[in-house]
Amino acid sequence: MIFNKDNNGAEEIQTLVGIYFQSNDFGVIESEIKSASLTIRRLIDTPIFERAENHYHSAAYDDQKEDVDTQLVKNVQATIAQLAMVRFYQQNILSHEDGGRKVKIHEESEKMPWQWQYDRDDQALLDKYYRTLDELYNFLEESGIEEWKASPLRQKLAECFIKDIDAFQSVFPIEDSSRMFYLLVPFMLEVQERVIRPIVGEEAFEQMKSGTIPEKLSEQFAAAKLCIPLYAIITAVKRMSVKVLPSMIVRRFSDSFQGGRGGDIDDSTTRKFLHTLQQEALDAKTELQKAVTDRRNPARDVALIPNNDPTKKFCST
Repeated sequence: MIFNKDNNGAEEIQTLVGIYFQSNDFGVIESEIKSASLTIRRLIDTPIFERAENHYHSAAYDDQKEDVDTQLVKNVQATIAQLAMVRFYQQNILSHEDGGRKVKIHEESEKMPWQWQYDRDDQALLDKYYRTLDELYNFLEESGIEEWKASPLRQKLAECFIKDIDAFQSVFPIEDSSRMFYLLVPFMLEVQERVIRPIVGEEAFEQMKSGTIPEKLSEQFAAAKLCIPLYAIITAVKRMSVKVLPSMIVRRFSDSFQGGRGGDIDDSTTRKFLHTLQQEALDAKTELQKAVTDRRNPARDVALIPNNDPTKKFCST
């Protein structure tokens, strides 16, 4: 485990998240730390996680240093701690005792929060976890860690036509969320195979996939990159939830469609969002089909109207 090296786990969590008391018993949240560690290990790949964990337990580790491995440990720890906090506070509203579930409060100084306060606190904790995950991904990209370059997720990204978050956001803004971008990588690969390959053809698709785009395919490639983000978002929302999107995007379209504020987004709101996005995706797909049709048309450069010379006494029709 990448916490509690010197029996100071509660202090480590408090330093990382800021809202956990150092006086708390680390053992109470330890199971959630272990569970969150497994989740983050899967997200960033085992070799990267093990590099951080091994450095944390080594004699060379000093949390005051700023070397790459120490920063890796801190970023991994922060992400784990935030996710553990999300899960921990969602289940400790009630105490679970032999006599059943109970609520314990001190009437003179404490009151139970309203449900909307629970909802907002849950969302705030979740948003903070997403931000720390964004920061972890950004650190991995900027640090040049070899284990990250060789990770399965990074290898999948290398096969995508959309290579980075900026290219994705030029079509569909995702609030600079690296978490969201990497979540969409498998969906982008699926869209390439399911939507793009049948339209452009096998030969053109393989050329695009190689990364070396000849001039004759530049228009189709540009049109394909407009389709992929839109269809990837649609696929992710259909199969997972609209809540996979960054919260600012959800709030924006929720407000515009009179969806719930601070609560669950109803099915009609999701359907309206998908309908709008599907229309944009269909328009992008049509542009791609036009680009491909124009390339395959042997008469595309033939002038439909002859260039007649007004100085001559005859003309051709």
